[in-house]
Amino acid sequence: MSLILDIENIELYIKKKTKLFDQYSKLTIIDIADQDEEETDGFVNFIFRIIDENGKSFILKQARPYIRVFNDVSLNVSRNKLEYETLRIRSKISKEYVPEVFYVDFENNIFIMEDCKDYRPLRFELCKMKRFGNLAKQISEYMSKTNFYTSEYFLPSDDYKRLQGAFINIEMRDIMENATFIKDYLKENCKRDDIHESIVKWIWQQEIVQLETLKSRDIFMKKGQCLIHGDLHTSNVLISKDKLKVIDMEYTFMGPFSADMGYLLANFIFTYSASIIRKDCNDIEKLSYANYILETIEEIFNCYSKNFRLCWEKDVKAIYRKVPSFLKNIEKNFLFEVMGIMASAAICRISGDTELTDLSCIDDPLNKNQARILIMLICHQVFKERENYKEIKDLIKTIENTKNIFLSSNNI
Repeated sequence: MSLILDIENIELYIKKKTKLFDQYSKLTIIDIADQDEEETDGFVNFIFRIIDENGKSFILKQARPYIRVFNDVSLNVSRNKLEYETLRIRSKISKEYVPEVFYVDFENNIFIMEDCKDYRPLRFELCKMKRFGNLAKQISEYMSKTNFYTSEYFLPSDDYKRLQGAFINIEMRDIMENATFIKDYLKENCKRDDIHESIVKWIWQQEIVQLETLKSRDIFMKKGQCLIHGDLHTSNVLISKDKLKVIDMEYTFMGPFSADMGYLLANFIFTYSASIIRKDCNDIEKLSYANYILETIEEIFNCYSKNFRLCWEKDVKAIYRKVPSFLKNIEKNFLFEVMGIMASAAICRISGDTELTDLSCIDDPLNKNQARILIMLICHQVFKERENYKEIKDLIKTIENTKNIFLSSNNI
């Protein structure tokens, strides 16, 4: 990579390389890392907002051979090209749900895309207890369509195999294969407080957790059904009153249908537990929002299943259409796998010492640890019960039962 962009040279670069702005316009360059926390909830890339005097703006993203917040951690810059390619593919499937890309520079690992300035990261909106009527419909449509239409059930076998070859993404996969399923991956001298440490120690002493996280990791690593996002947490979902965009796809690879759904639902478990424990609102408000989160989990899953089935019935290959029970088998495995990836991702995230933004609405450290305990208990119970799940309502029952026992036993 021969060029490193910063706020000093971006204007010259963008006027020389593109026609996105008038050559005589005055541009303001903003390093997103210098913005408020809601726009900097990420660790890896260098992202800039470019604005002219009329308010026209774009986002420039550059991959460098190291992580933005950890200069000593190296990463292959090819992730930038893969992110561009997956955006290009997904825009053909669900254009309304991904930012438009206007310019790409493979030599310098740069692309320039739509500025979703009227959207906010879903994670922070959920922390503020906001509600979105179209959220479940939109995110499930995005996941179901991009999953199905990048799978071998739709694509010609040669095209499917080309996707597998193109999106190996070794380094980024390695991060997710380990950070999502292995305790303390890449962590040394963790700074958990004593209670947090005891929570983590307890959960990883459970044989079922050790077993089920490895089983889920095995599926995540070896089941290349479709082109997944790979890091679909709620900060990578941008939302407005009635629209939604999915961003930050550099972890993309060919993985299981269940990967993105499981990882996303783990974030809703965080929000649910925070809603139960937080002290900045009354009990009626807390319970109402917690119920909204459970309803959203159920709706996301059911809308995904409905949309996936519609795609299947419309466009699946004849060889699969002849055997109706084959789709039922996919759906059964999907529920089981989603539960495993969800619980694994949540447990590993809580096991870390990095602050979990989803719990930022809880100030008191003791209360924050109560939320962590509730998350761990829910996931532990999911591992114990998921074999018997028939529908997503079974997860909701597990969550509510675990919450009731937890509150009762702790006199909360």
